[in-house]
Amino acid sequence: MRVDSVAVTLFRQTGTATGQASVDVATDGPGPVTVVITWYTGNVKGELGVPDGSETFRRSGATRYTLPLTHAFQGQGCYWGVVASTDPAPGSGSSTQQLLTRRGCPVS
Repeated sequence: MRVDSVAVTLFRQTGTATGQASVDVATDGPGPVTVVITWYTGNVKGELGVPDGSETFRRSGATRYTLPLTHAFQGQGCYWGVVASTDPAPGSGSSTQQLLTRRGCPVS
């Protein structure tokens, strides 16, 4: 079985310290596939920063999967990030999204 793609299709802030994401995975067979989600907080746009937790999901029996996710961020960074990767890995690699939180970044 091969993973054709993995994509973070939604990433948004839903509360002061909570976020929501959706991850789509497409494969050429019924699995199994392992999906790893890693959350990050940081203070620099374009840099993931510090890991803020991870989750692992195992799926089989279909060729398309959508994972709705929520996360309570512990870090104080003004940017949040999420990375979705799979095993086996797709040729396009992992998918990453980052957002600027509503609290904004401190002015230096």
